[in-house]
Amino acid sequence: MSASAFPQYTTPELEVVARIDHALADEVFSLHRKGYDVREVLHEARAFKAEAQMMRREINRRKANP
Repeated sequence: MSASAFPQYTTPELEVVARIDHALADEVFSLHRKGYDVREVLHEARAFKAEAQMMRREINRRKANP
């Protein structure tokens, strides 16, 4: 069995953090599409988006293997 990802979070906490990461990334991308110069933070938005996706996979894994 593989080690749990994001062991610092319980599953309910992980669900909240994943939603926050996803929302932050979406907001930055939205501002970028509106023409704001957010080049400095686009890499952070991509990292938030990737982390949120990894968290969602971990949540699903935890639910499948309690």
